[in-house]
Amino acid sequence: MIDKIKSALKHCGLSIKTKWLVAVTILSVAVISAVFAPLVWAKGETIDSSSKIVTFYDEGIERTILTKGQTVADALEDAQIEVNDNDSVYPARDSELENSMTVVNIRRARPVTVTDSDGHRVRIVTAEVDTSKIAKQAGAELKSRDTVETSAIDDFVSAGSIGQQIEIARAKTVNLKLYGQDLTIRTQKDTVKDMLDESAIVLDEKDTVSVPLEAKITDGMSLQIWRNGIQTVEQEEEIPFETQVIKDNTKNIGYVEVQTAGQVGKKTVIYRVHMQDGVEIGREVISEVVTVPAVTQVEVQGTKINLPPGSHTDWMRMAGIDESDFGAANFIISHESGWRVDATNASGAYGLPQALPGNKMASAGADWQTSPITQLRWFNSYCKGRYGSIQGAYEFWQANHWY
Repeated sequence: MIDKIKSALKHCGLSIKTKWLVAVTILSVAVISAVFAPLVWAKGETIDSSSKIVTFYDEGIERTILTKGQTVADALEDAQIEVNDNDSVYPARDSELENSMTVVNIRRARPVTVTDSDGHRVRIVTAEVDTSKIAKQAGAELKSRDTVETSAIDDFVSAGSIGQQIEIARAKTVNLKLYGQDLTIRTQKDTVKDMLDESAIVLDEKDTVSVPLEAKITDGMSLQIWRNGIQTVEQEEEIPFETQVIKDNTKNIGYVEVQTAGQVGKKTVIYRVHMQDGVEIGREVISEVVTVPAVTQVEVQGTKINLPPGSHTDWMRMAGIDESDFGAANFIISHESGWRVDATNASGAYGLPQALPGNKMASAGADWQTSPITQLRWFNSYCKGRYGSIQGAYEFWQANHWY
């Protein structure tokens, strides 16, 4: 690029020194333009304390704009992004833009064909990705141990539709009387033995089963397991679900997508109770039967800190700091954190102003961990509240090397 610029200036009659100065200036402008090109300045607005930065994730496409809108709907309009009633927008379109930096996730609706194992077939249009929610929308709510398979419809001519296909295989229902207690178990297993193993029912040598363990499971079948002379008590308990977090460093902090919604499970616990003089003195577990397995929640969480464009001066202006305090603020922030938004001290101090603890800055915005604007807004308020002004905090820092 330098050679092209030199060639263009060759016949301008400038000195060599002047030519190089002009060339470097043009190159600098080109580089700066390239760096900030991704940001759309909505409606030609200028940066000030009312400006907000909104990043949209629209089906894998990332777009960031600067807006003075009040709601997510305003930001969508400024970004010229159209959504329909079936699309999913989070936060919702009527949500207020409370933070200086906001992440908006858009999931587009697509056609889905849901086929039940009984042959029932429904076509819907949805933005959901959780198969249990899609099935419920199609009127085919999933039950314990039902399984689903998802696939894309490649041959839409023979399938009669396009988009995604979900096939549901229903579990068989077994009516089990276990030590006198009536239970309903759902299973995909083929034999009684496999079903008992799946449900963690361990037979004692004194136990009797009403059918052979090799008997085939049929939907709605009944069987009994008993043990004579034992006093038992049954109790239903919840099984908490676990959460699996998938970190994604290509998405900003604040981006969260629940790929699979967690569900609390249930189990029936049967105890052998020891009584003495009509008082329970102890109990032990005979069996634990999982009647509804817990479903692990799978979440994708963004870990990338995406700083807003502009200089430190732009950030201070967006945070509402007076221009007369820019020099003092820059001195304090430079010495405290080197202008690193995620700077962390062993004591627990965090962010540009090294707030201790860092979550103090939540009073300025929920995005205090990642937004330099929110951190500077808190810094401005803190200095005025404790020292009367940022200038007062600067003078204290000069005398004590902390503030």
